[in-house]
Amino acid sequence: MRKHPLWHNLFRREDWIREGTELCRNNPMFANLPASAIRWMVARMHPRSYQSGEAIFKAGNPGAGAVLLISGEVTIRANKVELARLERGDIFGEVALVTDQPRTADAICLSDCEVLFLLRSDLQEWLENRPRQGAKLLQNLAGMVARRLLEASRQLASLENP
Repeated sequence: MRKHPLWHNLFRREDWIREGTELCRNNPMFANLPASAIRWMVARMHPRSYQSGEAIFKAGNPGAGAVLLISGEVTIRANKVELARLERGDIFGEVALVTDQPRTADAICLSDCEVLFLLRSDLQEWLENRPRQGAKLLQNLAGMVARRLLEASRQLASLENP
């Protein structure tokens, strides 16, 4: 007997909300936030599937938000140089949550991937409805961006002074 698509999608939605919530709970961007608040946010995120070799975004594209990798593997590349290799539970493209600047790198799937998009508009809704938790998320986000900037600075320094 074949499942009705409506019921399948409803149950699948619950699956990715549960899975996305668990992955976010283990990610520094959501540190010290209650599980109920994370679930509330994940339920508003936007699922998408990509095939191996497909671009999630390319340098120069407008950035609308961050991406949570549910399954698969993604490479982040700038000028054909791999900057990072990401796997299940990683969040990337998070700078787009706070600025509308174009993407600075390509995010390419190395295998079939399932992702959840956290859009800037979703974050704005969270800030309006749950300001304390939204402020904590922004503090966590600032820490993540600062750590990545420091790491990039270290890498550049090591290239200049081998």
